[in-house]
Amino acid sequence: MPWAVAAIPAELVTFYDSVGEVTWADVGNGYFLDPASDVVLRLQEHGAVDVGAGHKARGVVIGSNGGGLSYVAGPHGVVYRTSTVSLDEPELHKAADDLRQFLELLERSLTRFVADGDPGYL
Repeated sequence: MPWAVAAIPAELVTFYDSVGEVTWADVGNGYFLDPASDVVLRLQEHGAVDVGAGHKARGVVIGSNGGGLSYVAGPHGVVYRTSTVSLDEPELHKAADDLRQFLELLERSLTRFVADGDPGYL
């Protein structure tokens, strides 16, 4: 298991120590940040996801948008969103520079949804 823990960015460890998971099933299709146990289990069973050119950078799936797209945390904390459902050869787009910014974007999506019913683009 040490390889699995080493693949998880430090800011995720802090997040999971303090928060654990996020489930907003009723915001748009939903926003989900999986609990650490699910992230580690997925990492053990399916391995890391390629996030860099030439397969040199690997990330871990940390959640989804409820519509089939996944969120992947890269080795330097960058959070990506897939634009395809498959994780075999995913097309990734940077969603945030780090977990803090990603959580702020999620908060803005929730605020927008409460105000006008629009869940945003995440």
